[in-house]
Amino acid sequence: MGAWFKENLARFAHLNREDIVGRLSTRNNDENLDALRSQQESWRHTTDGLIASSKIWLHSHPEAEEWTILLEYELPRRSRRVDGVILARDVVVLIEFKDGATGFGRADRWQAEQYALDVRDFHDASRGREIVPFLVATGSQTSPDLPDYVVGERVTSIHSTGAMVHRLGLVDSEGLTKGVSTAFTALSQRGSQSIDSDQWNNSAYMPAPWIVQAAREIFQNQDVREIKAAGSKNLDQTVEGVTELVEECRSNNRHGIAFITGAPGSGKTLAGLHVVHRKGLVDDDGEAAGVFLSGNQPLVEVIRNAIAEDPTGRGGNKISKLESERRVQTFIQHAITFRNEYAYKDDAAPPEHLILFDEAQRAWDARKLSGWRATQRKTSTMSLGPADGSDKSEPELFLEIMGRVQDWSVIIAVVGSGQEINDGEAGLGEWGKAIVNSTTDWVVRASPHVLPGKETLTGGPLVQDRETLKNLTEDPRLHLVMNVRSPRAEALNMWVDSLIELNLRSAREHFIEMQDFPLVLTRDLGAAKKWLSDRTDRDHRCDLVASAHAKRLRAWGLNVGTLKAEKSWKYWYNLNKGDIRSSNQLEVAANTYDCQGLELDWVGMCWGSDVIPDLDQSSWITRRLSGGRWQRANGDSRKYSLNGYRVLLTRARKGMVIWVPSPEGEWMMDDHTLDAEALDRVARTLMETGVPLLEPS
Repeated sequence: MGAWFKENLARFAHLNREDIVGRLSTRNNDENLDALRSQQESWRHTTDGLIASSKIWLHSHPEAEEWTILLEYELPRRSRRVDGVILARDVVVLIEFKDGATGFGRADRWQAEQYALDVRDFHDASRGREIVPFLVATGSQTSPDLPDYVVGERVTSIHSTGAMVHRLGLVDSEGLTKGVSTAFTALSQRGSQSIDSDQWNNSAYMPAPWIVQAAREIFQNQDVREIKAAGSKNLDQTVEGVTELVEECRSNNRHGIAFITGAPGSGKTLAGLHVVHRKGLVDDDGEAAGVFLSGNQPLVEVIRNAIAEDPTGRGGNKISKLESERRVQTFIQHAITFRNEYAYKDDAAPPEHLILFDEAQRAWDARKLSGWRATQRKTSTMSLGPADGSDKSEPELFLEIMGRVQDWSVIIAVVGSGQEINDGEAGLGEWGKAIVNSTTDWVVRASPHVLPGKETLTGGPLVQDRETLKNLTEDPRLHLVMNVRSPRAEALNMWVDSLIELNLRSAREHFIEMQDFPLVLTRDLGAAKKWLSDRTDRDHRCDLVASAHAKRLRAWGLNVGTLKAEKSWKYWYNLNKGDIRSSNQLEVAANTYDCQGLELDWVGMCWGSDVIPDLDQSSWITRRLSGGRWQRANGDSRKYSLNGYRVLLTRARKGMVIWVPSPEGEWMMDDHTLDAEALDRVARTLMETGVPLLEPS
């Protein structure tokens, strides 16, 4: 990939404009892109300006002879190109041109800022560098808006990659000349190592894939190290920790279980997916040695469809879609289907030696499973075992099943927290009890965060006394410590936690840390949709999400039960803009159960009347609509409601707009289920945490 044009600045300053445009046009043809006269004219205009600027830079800075200029630098996996890049010794200058433009539109500013943040987050050779973005409107008549580079005014503080992004400079062609000079003088460190232009141009570019992309790429036998975010800290160590357990069990004919923990978006499932489908555990016939299990039906359907529909996952169409579907169904399965296949048949054992149980703390307890079996017996012909009251929890059943596997087996239990939204979820403690009572001698490797003394996870720690499990080994590598879902959203989880706790002071402090994660508030659904649409292209998806209990959003045309009723998750998440079934159409909102475990780039979170602050903003009131009236939801129902909003508020990878409805019109004001004053309190609460109102277009 890399740049279409790359040249030393000293040579560039003396090149003929038409030679440069010719080289760009040739590459354009090589890429089978349309040869547009307007594009060539734009290249001519901007090249003239860059040649003139180069001569000034060379005169002002003797070091500029060693600078490098790159044109049309292509961001891998993004299908987007940065118009110009200048590698000014140890400073990375990014330039986005708007030829002939007289102003700086919001969408143009956003585009230039996103390029800078993407280079910061995912461009390996930009680690530790100063990144200086410019938006150039060549027809602008206004004075240049340049940051004070001496002070170092930045979009954000130093990132975990060590890179630093400065505020976007808004300039005309002359302003660009001055801005680059000013930035270089202020930011370049004479003792620092110069950027190797070839290395930078061919640098690894490692955007964090969302779970569907990750599954696609792992299914193509790519290593997790090749698809992780550049700033992730211990994803590969987690993989190594689990792999060591697998090798130990396989070598010594033992049965083992590993517990992986981490905050939402930290890569727990990504690590487990890699181990389940890693190259060393694939049979000669190409079948996966392990299986990914989830009780989350939307997640399973979306990932299965994405892999089966991807031609690259089928070896460039060398195998049929039907065969691809068959293969992926052996790799990704519904936990219920897997359980029922083996749990209620004496001595039945799966062929797989390795399973990943996603969100293991959500496994059903004995009561929930017993009730489900009783209901299924009335309508199903499947074998569900005797109705003798000897029901067991899902952790007990899965340990029994994998304990029957001949020679060796490993269970990878991925454990989350704070997002329990259903009753009957057994919690982590049930897994500990099941291991203690199991007839199989389990080798246990556990993240420190599932053991006593750490934060209380769902259902308490794995065991109250770690001496209870004689084969338990604590392994710090099994706890993931960074958000790889989106490096820009690292502070989002803390802001959400503070908001759910109604600790407004703490939320304001965390909001300040989210400067490069756009988060805005609006009372107008149309404005929210426009904000999302402006940010949606072929590389970025958007969606609307809402609480499953926000049923009065129907007054604004949103039915929160559509996806489940139509079972259309795979279309909503995978189809592109233009297809009416796609999330990008912004016509259907995914509810809490539709989107848990999944995420998209830009999210419109639709706040309902089911969770509202009380009059003094000291506590959330949680409610359920019963008939035509709201009723208080207390106890576990209250916990599930608040956790549901925690899920909704953490679905975005890039940024989020929160829409709080504002009932208008006589008929709405007379509808007591819409509760205009309560919704106003929601909006005030969000603004008090720092969330700004969306500016009018």
